[in-house]
Amino acid sequence: MISVILIFLNGCGKENTSTQAVQNEHLETDTAVIVFGPSLTELFYLSGAWNRLAGVDRFSIWPSQASELAVIGDFLTPSMEMITALGATSIHVVGSNQSLVDLAERLGIPYYQYSFDRLDDVYESCDRIENLYPEADFSGFRDEIELTMDSLSVLLLPESPEVMIVIYLEGDGAITLAGMETFYFDILTGMGCTLAAPETGSYPAVSVEGILAINPDHVIILDPYDSGETAIEAWKSNGLDDGNVTVLSGDYVLIPGARLPELIIGIARCLN
Repeated sequence: MISVILIFLNGCGKENTSTQAVQNEHLETDTAVIVFGPSLTELFYLSGAWNRLAGVDRFSIWPSQASELAVIGDFLTPSMEMITALGATSIHVVGSNQSLVDLAERLGIPYYQYSFDRLDDVYESCDRIENLYPEADFSGFRDEIELTMDSLSVLLLPESPEVMIVIYLEGDGAITLAGMETFYFDILTGMGCTLAAPETGSYPAVSVEGILAINPDHVIILDPYDSGETAIEAWKSNGLDDGNVTVLSGDYVLIPGARLPELIIGIARCLN
């Protein structure tokens, strides 16, 4: 009986060693990483695994070092030829793209899919990158986000304001809001605020009448293009009062990536 147990244990030991060797070999050779998605690009930079990247999508403009990497198209129109020419060793994508899945299969390399809908998705993405690459380290990032929200909630809790987050102002009067199934909801809730939006839909389009019916305490228009007064004028052109409206500008305002703490602080400043 003891001999049987020893044989079984030895067999398991060899299999685990073999699996570990394969994983180690992959880590050593995974030096031409392809990334689609600004949030994911930012996290790779923050993690310390940046040197592994060979190409990023055209929307990844932060950090500035991204400009030194090959631009491999975007999520909808990736450059298969360039990815192949770069000798890609893994493909990391926000969302799912079957053509990239097929390419990874043909190249015999891993394909990793991520989501950034909610704040927990950001944390899970950090965990996955850390598990994949030994040099990756997000220690302090999650704590910084949680501590920032907790600190702000102490200041905002007595009021617990209802805050509307405007994602996009359309020319026909429709206004796209951040809804309940988004990281904006998680941020505002963590800050002790209430997200003012319809109860269904991640990014619902709401009419002017819908805005008036919701009647939020604060309105924050997210403006990645630094248009400032133009955004306010677009809001007023719909016949809406701008007395409780603030514009938050910056290329990070729509991206749940490494600059999330900056976004949280920016939202808080808009509420002062």
